[in-house]
Amino acid sequence: MPTPPLERRPSRRVHRTAREGLTLAALALVLAAGCGHRDRGGTSANKAAGAEGVEGKTAGIRVVRPEQRDIRMTVAQPGTIQAFEATPVYSRISGYVEKYRYNIGDRVKAGDVLIDMWIPDLVEQHGQKSAAVKRAEVQIRVAESALRAADAKLETAKARITSAEAGVKRARASYTRWESEYKRLQALVTQRVLDVQVRDETYRQFEEAAAAVDQANATVSEMTSARDQATADRDRARVDVEAARADLEVARANEREARVLVDYGHIKAPYDGVITQRNVSPGDYLQPGGGAQGRPLFVVEQTDPVRVFVGVPELASFFIHDQDTAIIRFQAIPGATREGKVVRSGFSLNPSTRTLQTEIDIPNADGHLHPGWYVTVSITIDRKQVWTLPSDAIGFQGQQNYYVYLQVDGKPVRTPVIIGVSDDTRTEVLKKYAPGANTNAWPGFDGTERVLAGNLEVLAEGQAVAAEGGKR
Repeated sequence: MPTPPLERRPSRRVHRTAREGLTLAALALVLAAGCGHRDRGGTSANKAAGAEGVEGKTAGIRVVRPEQRDIRMTVAQPGTIQAFEATPVYSRISGYVEKYRYNIGDRVKAGDVLIDMWIPDLVEQHGQKSAAVKRAEVQIRVAESALRAADAKLETAKARITSAEAGVKRARASYTRWESEYKRLQALVTQRVLDVQVRDETYRQFEEAAAAVDQANATVSEMTSARDQATADRDRARVDVEAARADLEVARANEREARVLVDYGHIKAPYDGVITQRNVSPGDYLQPGGGAQGRPLFVVEQTDPVRVFVGVPELASFFIHDQDTAIIRFQAIPGATREGKVVRSGFSLNPSTRTLQTEIDIPNADGHLHPGWYVTVSITIDRKQVWTLPSDAIGFQGQQNYYVYLQVDGKPVRTPVIIGVSDDTRTEVLKKYAPGANTNAWPGFDGTERVLAGNLEVLAEGQAVAAEGGKR
């Protein structure tokens, strides 16, 4: 038999077993043999009896055509409830259990402290790091004060330069005056109008003015050097401020690290949930990653919503999609049902069970549903306006090999088919096998096919069939 394409997804068996077919065939052969034994003398009588046997065997076979209909199938499988999340809680640091605050069955909120640990060494380290932060903050204030002083000193140096430059101008003005006066008196002395002593006195004033100019220039140079020194001191003070600020950030980072380690001594719930295990007692010595014998200290489970895990058989896995409606029934609460939606699947089938793991989320605000319960999951598959045949028109042989008998020239032709979902009376037919000259094709049904339905086990290819609703 040719291999169908990959999209083939068969459904449940909808035909009689091969054993029943063989029993009917054997019974027919016995009846035929008995008739021949009673009428050995007449050949024409034997032929008539044989023809009548063929007519009897195919009685009830009818011709049907594919019809487009809505079809619904319900997949019912056992499943289990599991918590939406389940988290084992361990210690991050070493220390002793001072006390625990919750026990099994208690409901907790995210961030609730489950265990208080006794960790004096880490608490002391945190105190030292906190003190280092305060010292770094003081050092910043000292450095900023030194920077302000350096800025003030620089401004003073700049003001002194301005004052010295003004002194230079005054000295130059005095120098120019006495120079001019000296030259005027020198001319008068040459003309013998003025006494030499008066000229010499003026010359001494001129020399004093020249010395004052030199002194003023020296003062400007000195104030300029003082300004440069003040500028360097200001820049160094700025660097000291930046260094103090960096030291403060380092101290704060060290304090945060120490605070985190101390905070690890308060083991907290990761989310809203229920404590389902407690494996810790006061005085226990905890190490990172485990409690006594490596067991988790607590197990916290999130129970609103809960997950329902169900294995969908391979025959129906192709037709399961997200948001399909599922009805959940509980063994622990007879008669109670909850409705949920398919939210995800594992995509790959389990090779051992040939099932697709499918998850359904159910709200559980009232807390009535418990993880671990066994449930029955019914998932409804709706197929809209698909080609269907009566279920007794579909035959089955081997593993997932389905076929129909097409009536061609009054004779049955066995044809492999790919089927979909089934309800109690009809089965979806997807494609039929149509061998070609060079390749094997699998076209879809179009409603023109003449299909034989009924007791398919009595049919054989090439055998003329008088079927209800059709001709031989």
